[in-house]
Amino acid sequence: MSTAPNKDSLVENILTLADRLFRQLLPTVPKDLLTLDITMPQTKIMLILYVHGPRRMSDIASELDVTLPTATSLVERLVEKNYVLRETQPDDRRVVLCRLSEAGQKAIGSIWQSGRNRSKELLEAMDVSKLELFADALQAMREAALAGDKTAEQS
Repeated sequence: MSTAPNKDSLVENILTLADRLFRQLLPTVPKDLLTLDITMPQTKIMLILYVHGPRRMSDIASELDVTLPTATSLVERLVEKNYVLRETQPDDRRVVLCRLSEAGQKAIGSIWQSGRNRSKELLEAMDVSKLELFADALQAMREAALAGDKTAEQS
């Protein structure tokens, strides 16, 4: 009889550990995020634009699973706060691309960098053998995500 944990229990253990880590890191949420005068859906839009670059309004609506008028309203408030810019395409003025303004890039970039800095502190506290295992695990997760993306594209 094998005493090795099964795959399901390993996955559950990893998720539990990740939950604990995120809860432990939560108090380190950068003040920049807490001082932004935006809603959670607006924050999501800014993160989408930060990660994926300029997007059409219809793409933003689809990614947030909201109607086009709702997405337009959310983006309009971000434009008013100078976090997002809307630009029409010279070849088709009906296509409107949204992108982060310099202020939006700075706001989300500082939040991203804060998380990266905290991660670096934690990683530097680990010994090399554990870092190697962690790097291998992250690479495997990335490969699984890429394979999942390719499968979704083929569907």
